[in-house]
Amino acid sequence: MKLEQRALRFSSGGNALIGIVDVPERPLARGLLVLADSRQYRTGSHRQFTLLARLLAGRGVAVMRFDRSGAGDSEGRDGSADDSADLGAAMKELFIHVPEMKESVILAAGDATRSAALYAAGDARVTGLALFNPELPAPPPQESGARRYMRRFAPKLLRRHLPHAAPPRAAALPAELAGAFDAYAGHILLVLGSADPAYERTARLLERRRAHCRRVEIAGADGDFSRSDWREAVAAASTSWLTSW
Repeated sequence: MKLEQRALRFSSGGNALIGIVDVPERPLARGLLVLADSRQYRTGSHRQFTLLARLLAGRGVAVMRFDRSGAGDSEGRDGSADDSADLGAAMKELFIHVPEMKESVILAAGDATRSAALYAAGDARVTGLALFNPELPAPPPQESGARRYMRRFAPKLLRRHLPHAAPPRAAALPAELAGAFDAYAGHILLVLGSADPAYERTARLLERRRAHCRRVEIAGADGDFSRSDWREAVAAASTSWLTSW
């Protein structure tokens, strides 16, 4: 299939953002918007997002990648915890350049999961979230009343009478993210590298809230999917999922 690659310059919060969109000759109604994590640019580690965009565009899926504010070639200050404004501006740009599109999937890597979830909950055009090694902020642990009293007023007495008291439990997800995932009605793909158990814990939190998540584990893969065979496996799984509904 014939492809066209277009360089983009668009605005978000007064900053000029730079992106690339790969447009197939006959785009499908579902496209893909890539949001890299805070450690990556629009190309992705080892050019993963570039290669994935070309593969999907060859199958009819329009793909847009961009540098959020303060990253890569885009203007602004780095370190923002919320890329929702950038996502909204990029989504608008993608639909302008690919008018055949009716809906979009957001691919979010690492700590970009938070921004993708918050944005997707408020935009009905987002019908899928592809989360690569998702990272979520942890809420502060909630201390029980008994434990708080024991720590502050009578440590020796209460330890003697409550030797098996359970440790304080942390909430499953921060409240804003729990609300976002509850409000979001679309599909979710979890792509995990098995080398880091932290991703497994995050995946379990999401699966408990969304039973229809599809999980794909890449055996032995690190957080950046640094080997070519790992990246190929990620691309194959993503393509299969994105075109399966």
